[in-house]
Amino acid sequence: MLAAMSDRYLRRYAMLLAAQTACASVVLANIHAVFRILIENIGTPNASAPMTVLQILAAAALGQACYWYRLRKVPIPTGYRNIVLGHLLAFASRLGFIFGGALFSLYFLRHAPMLTLAPLDIAWRGALLIAVLFALYCYTLELERLGGALQLPPKP
Repeated sequence: MLAAMSDRYLRRYAMLLAAQTACASVVLANIHAVFRILIENIGTPNASAPMTVLQILAAAALGQACYWYRLRKVPIPTGYRNIVLGHLLAFASRLGFIFGGALFSLYFLRHAPMLTLAPLDIAWRGALLIAVLFALYCYTLELERLGGALQLPPKP
């Protein structure tokens, strides 16, 4: 089936993709939790729990490490064609980034009452936001690449 790739590379790719998926799931689960808090307490400041911020930071950092390692050392699986799965992965990648984009708007909605923050605090929160969005972008790009590879005709 995947004769073009060695089992070693295929296992390594699967492990890296699973780790990236777990990291993205942690980030998206936290986004969902924050949405619930925001909806229940519209307009009131809600301090982020330090554990939540640490989870998001750790997930983004681990996801980035897996992404860049895969990009440099492990090729995307080839030699297997599944157009439906390829389309589903491409769809999931787009949908995942839509939720990531919601993080951006949520950040401003959630912290609108806190406009009196120190410039350093605002810069730190902004940097964290950009880092997490970039991590989600890289993950969705990985899904899109895999989806595209699954849609290519097999090499003769």
